[in-house]
Amino acid sequence: MRLFLAIIFSLCSSLAVWAQPTANLIADRIEIAPNGVLIASGSVTVWYGDTRITASKISYTRKGEQLKITGPISLTDGSKTVILAEQATLTQDLSQGIIKSAQIILSQKVQIVSNQVSRVNSRYSQAYNVAATACFICKGEVPLWQIRAKRIVHDSLEKQLYFDQAQLRVRDVPVFFFPYLRLPDPSLKRATGFMIPKLSTSTTLGAAIRTPYFIKLTANKDLTLTPVLSSKTDTLNYRYRQAYKAGNLQLEGALSSDKLLPGRSRGYLLGNADFELDRGYILGMKLQAVSDPSYLFEYDVSEIDRLESNITLNRTRRVKSSELRFSNYRSLRDSENNATQPTLVTEGNVQRRLYPRSIGGALDLETSFLASYRYSDQDVNGYDNARLSLITDWHRNWKYQNGIVLDVETELEASQYIIRQNQTVNPNITNISAAPAIGLRWPFSRSLQDGGVQLLEPRIQLAGLKSFAKKLPNQDSTRVEFDEGNLFRFNRSPGFDQTETGTRLNVGVSGVRNYKNGLNTSWEVGRVYRERNIATFSESSGLSGSVSDWLVVGSFGTTSGIEIIARALLKDAGDVNKTEARLLWQNAKHKIAATHVGLSADIREDRTTSSSSLALNWQYDFIQNWQSSSEFQLDSAVGRLSKLNMGLRYVNECLKIDFSASRRFSTSATLTDKTEFGLTIELLGFSSGVLKTKKNRQCGTS
Repeated sequence: MRLFLAIIFSLCSSLAVWAQPTANLIADRIEIAPNGVLIASGSVTVWYGDTRITASKISYTRKGEQLKITGPISLTDGSKTVILAEQATLTQDLSQGIIKSAQIILSQKVQIVSNQVSRVNSRYSQAYNVAATACFICKGEVPLWQIRAKRIVHDSLEKQLYFDQAQLRVRDVPVFFFPYLRLPDPSLKRATGFMIPKLSTSTTLGAAIRTPYFIKLTANKDLTLTPVLSSKTDTLNYRYRQAYKAGNLQLEGALSSDKLLPGRSRGYLLGNADFELDRGYILGMKLQAVSDPSYLFEYDVSEIDRLESNITLNRTRRVKSSELRFSNYRSLRDSENNATQPTLVTEGNVQRRLYPRSIGGALDLETSFLASYRYSDQDVNGYDNARLSLITDWHRNWKYQNGIVLDVETELEASQYIIRQNQTVNPNITNISAAPAIGLRWPFSRSLQDGGVQLLEPRIQLAGLKSFAKKLPNQDSTRVEFDEGNLFRFNRSPGFDQTETGTRLNVGVSGVRNYKNGLNTSWEVGRVYRERNIATFSESSGLSGSVSDWLVVGSFGTTSGIEIIARALLKDAGDVNKTEARLLWQNAKHKIAATHVGLSADIREDRTTSSSSLALNWQYDFIQNWQSSSEFQLDSAVGRLSKLNMGLRYVNECLKIDFSASRRFSTSATLTDKTEFGLTIELLGFSSGVLKTKKNRQCGTS
C-alpha cells in the first residue's frame, strides 16, 4: 500500500523558513538512512508549486538541501515543457540544478537532446552540445532536419529559444550556419520575427522572394511587413490587425514601383472591420482601393473586378431586422464606364413579421429606400435617382384532412421615385402594385420496401399583379434568374424597378426519395403560364413570352461522398436556354468539385454569342504526406482555358513544402496572360500557430 506523506524538506528552525512554500512528496516507500539521508523509492512524485517530477528514486540530503534523482525522470513545469532524463541533482524547490542525459519536449512538438541540462530559477533551461528537431525519429535514425548548436537557452517565461553557433542540418548534412539564432517556443501564438519566405517567378514580375516580418505591437495589435525583392519591382506589402473587446480591424495592402508602369507609384488597400454595438447592432466597414485596374491581376492579389467600399449598420432579431448601408463602387472592367455607373449608393431597409390573431397567418412589413449618384452629367446615361418603398405581405395556409394544403397570399407595394437628369421619364413617379395569390398543394408520402421514404408534392398557384406606374428606368433588375426559389413568387425580378405584371398560373411538382442505405434523390419541374405575352424579361431568362421555359432541377447524393446538383431551362422544342450542374465527390483520398454553366446568346444581357464554362477543382492524397491539387476553368464554347493552377504539397509533423504553378489568361485589352511558379519550405514546430499534423509513423513498422 502506497504511503502518502507531505514532507517539508527544509528542517531549519527559523520561522521565516517555515513560512516558505513547501515541497511535497508521494512514494511507494520512504526511509531515513543512518546518515540522515531521506530516501524515497518506487513510484516517486515530487511537486513544488507548478513544477512536478516523477522518478524511480529520490534522495534528499539536508546538507546543501539537494535532491539526487534517479530515472527514468519526467519533469514538468506548467508551461507545456517536459524534460525526460536519467539522472538529476536539484535544489529542494526544483528550481535549479543539473539534469543529465536529458531530452526537452516543448508543447509535444519540438524535442531537444543534450547530455546535460542546467535549470536556473525555474525559468531558464540551459543545455550544451544539443540537437533540436520537430521530426518524429526512432532510435538510431537521423531526423529529416535538425538544428545542432553549441548552446541553447530556453526561457519558459518569455517562451523563447536562443541558439549559439547553430547549424541547420538536412539528413545530417550542414546547410546553413547561424552564429546566433532566436526562435519562438511552439506554445507561443504570436512573436516578433521573420516568417517563412516564399520564392516565386512569373512572366509579369520575374523572379521574386517575399520575406515577411511579423511585429507584435501589443497583446491586441500586430503588423506584418513583407518586402518583395525582384528585378522588376520594388514592393512592400503590409498587414495591420487589431482586436477590440467588441470587434476587430484588419488592413492589408502594398506600395510598388515597378517596370510594368515606369514612373508611377502603384498599390492597393483592402480593409475590413466589424464591431458589436449596444442593443444588438453590428457596425461593419469595408474598404477596397487600387491604383490602377491591372494591379490586382499582375500581383496576384485578388480576382475582384468591381471594388466596393461601404459602411453598414444592421441588427437582426427573431421577427425584426434592419440595415443601413453607404457604399462606393468602382468597376475595373474595360466594358464599364464608372462615370455612368451608380457610384455612390445609400440604401436601407427595415423588416418585421407579425402574427395577427384576428386574421391568422403571418404579416410581413418592409420599408426600403435607395439613393444612387452618378458622376456623369450626360442625360439618361448619367441619371440620379432615389426610391422609397413600403411593402406588406400576408400569407396563410389551411390544412385539410385529406392532406390538401390551401395557400393564400396578398402583397401590396407603394414606391415613390425621384429621378434627375433623365428626360425620357418623369422626374417624380409613384408606383403602386397589388398582388393576390391562391394555391393548392397536395403532398404524398409512402414507405419504401427497404425502409426509406418517398415524398411527392404537386403544386398549383394562381397569381396576379397589377401595377399603376409609368415607365421606370431599370437599375436593380437587369439580370433575372428563374429557379426553384422564385417559381411561386409574385415578382421574379430581384429588385423594385422591374415589375412582373399580369395574371399567371404557376405549376410545379417536386419529389424526394430517401433510401435507408443513405442514398437520396430529389427533383422538381415547374412552369409559368400567363394570360398574355409580356416583354419584361430577356429571352435567355426563361420567363419571356406567355409561357415560360420548363424549369428542371435534380439532385443526387450518396453516403460515399458523391453529390450532384443540376438545373436547366428547356423550351418545348428541346432548345436549352441555361444549364447549371455541380458535382462534389469526397473520400479519404479525393476531393473533387466540378461545375458547368451554359448560357444562350442574349442581346439584352450584352451576350452576342452563347457561352459556357467548365471548372474543376481536384485535391488528391496520392501517397502518405503527399497531396496534389489542380484547378482549371475552360470556356467550352470556344475551347479556351481561362485559368490553370497546379500544386504539389508535402507535409508531415515537422516539414511542409508547397510548390505551385499557374497560368491565367486575360480577356482584357489592358492585361496580358500570366504564368507564375511558387515555392515555400516551412520547418514546422518552432513557428507560431504550428500545424496539428498527426505523427502517423511508428517505430518498427514500414
